[in-house]
Amino acid sequence: MSMRFLAIAACAAHLLAQAPARLDIRPAGRVQLGSTGPREVRTVAYTFTNISDRPIALRVGELSPGVTVRGPALDGPFAPGQSLGLTLTLDPADFVGPQARNVRLLTDDPHQGEYRLPVAVDVRADLTVDAQRKSLGVVAPHESPQAVFTFTRETGQPTVLRLTGDVAPYLETEVVPGTPSSRLLVTLRPALIPPGTALGLETLRVETSAPLQPRFDLYLDWKLHHPIEALPSRVVFLDPAVPVQTLLLKARDGKAFALEGADVEGAGFERGPLPAAAPEMALEIRRTAPDVARALLVLRFKGQEPPLKVPLSYLPGSKPPVPPAASPSGDPPPRP
Repeated sequence: MSMRFLAIAACAAHLLAQAPARLDIRPAGRVQLGSTGPREVRTVAYTFTNISDRPIALRVGELSPGVTVRGPALDGPFAPGQSLGLTLTLDPADFVGPQARNVRLLTDDPHQGEYRLPVAVDVRADLTVDAQRKSLGVVAPHESPQAVFTFTRETGQPTVLRLTGDVAPYLETEVVPGTPSSRLLVTLRPALIPPGTALGLETLRVETSAPLQPRFDLYLDWKLHHPIEALPSRVVFLDPAVPVQTLLLKARDGKAFALEGADVEGAGFERGPLPAAAPEMALEIRRTAPDVARALLVLRFKGQEPPLKVPLSYLPGSKPPVPPAASPSGDPPPRP
């Protein structure tokens, strides 16, 4: 075979690949179907027009998952100038989120190559929660605030919710089933919060019966404010050469308060004399233990309940505790 013949054949193949389209398709290009529910079937009506001077026939080459096509455009050849319809149906079942689909169509003309019908849709989740993070805000020691997470099933099916993993002992949880919505109730019990803890960001892991949304991570933040603030909230002795530290007590409302009693529960520490009533006062804490020690300072204020509890500890040879990194919003990291 001569080189000239090969060159002519290659040129002819290139011209065939660039053959003008014989079918006009409307709508043209990618069709955006917007948002759809998990059981909401969507359709697109196409019109194919034979813009050539001879008949042409269509057949299906390939379909994306969940897509079907039917219509007279697939039943026989188009006469020149004839327009025939084709309906594309997309079933979003078993899919969630942004989805791209396509139909590849072939013709009986080997010079035409293929035609494609691209569509895009955003399939809504069947099960959703009204908010993945909620806040109880500022909580007083005598309060028991509650957060409610509401789960809704778009398909209307009943939903089973189950908490997994550890839940803090100061949180009470209850699942209230319903159709189409189920609720998770979370109640904070400040009396059970460990002494010295003033804020938290809780993580709640929930498993569900929805096949495509089997689990959710929920977050709940809170801040505990006693009328009298202790600074620091925990008194930690690290240096054996420093036997005394000062605990600052400050009224949040700026008014004078009276300290009626201060008892040390445990060994290794003693407190200094009780200061006189004032909006702000300093209480001396002395370490008496030669070795590692832990205790609890219980402060009772006139006209206020419950008492304020401040952990005391002596940890010789330990490094100063490194505070956990805060999130960009300034909140503490979630509780593990």
